[in-house]
Amino acid sequence: MGVTLLTGASSGIGRSLARRLAAGGEVMALVARRDELLASLVAEIEAAGGNALALPCDVTDRVALANAVDIAESQLGPVTRLVANAGGGEPTDATQFDAGVFESVVRLNLVGVANAVAAVLPGMLARGDGHLVATGSLAGCRGLPSAAAYSAAKGGLANLMDSLRIDLRGRGIAVTLLMPGFVRTKPKKPGGSRGKPFRVDLEVATARMENAILARRRRLIFPWSLALAIGLTRLLPFGIDEWLLAGRGRTAGPRRNEPPA
Repeated sequence: MGVTLLTGASSGIGRSLARRLAAGGEVMALVARRDELLASLVAEIEAAGGNALALPCDVTDRVALANAVDIAESQLGPVTRLVANAGGGEPTDATQFDAGVFESVVRLNLVGVANAVAAVLPGMLARGDGHLVATGSLAGCRGLPSAAAYSAAKGGLANLMDSLRIDLRGRGIAVTLLMPGFVRTKPKKPGGSRGKPFRVDLEVATARMENAILARRRRLIFPWSLALAIGLTRLLPFGIDEWLLAGRGRTAGPRRNEPPA
């Protein structure tokens, strides 16, 4: 077992993954912006017999993230695995397109991952061993309604990870891209609406993600039902796919690690 640096650790997918990896013996260096939630996660992991360090910082701040990695390695040892999980988005409807919102979503979901990779990769290359993991999304497979920024960022992330895998071939560094669909990060309310289709419960999703991480798989795509539905839209006659998707965009506030629908 080694040291895993996990970003976006304070809630949702990141928090669940942190608990799972720590239970398996990984030493966890946990990055997120919310100090109190990070502290409570560290306490939870340590109470269960694990080892974790809270590193409050924003992944879009390249210098701060590099400093956080330096602190982690000085206290815990070399980072052997990165799980770049920090992400999220908000609606970007073309009728109210805001370049500032687009930039912030891309910075979080794509540039934030690049900052994390840049902070840990030199050490991995020097040691000839390591593992880069990023949480992408099925939203990166095609442009979705009201999701220009999120889909673009996650599509770029998929290409980033593919390029890294090619360049790092033969250097002892594995590259894994996790591409979940809709994940239910909060308990379902009794009698509530069905919500988004093909939604996967949080613990089911993170169990699949943990297995893919430990197996150092190249890519995990799930659920296949949603992946197939998205893929089939590209096979429809020209214009029909756009007609089917039009007006189905999300208008609520930002949701972390979940593709807009």
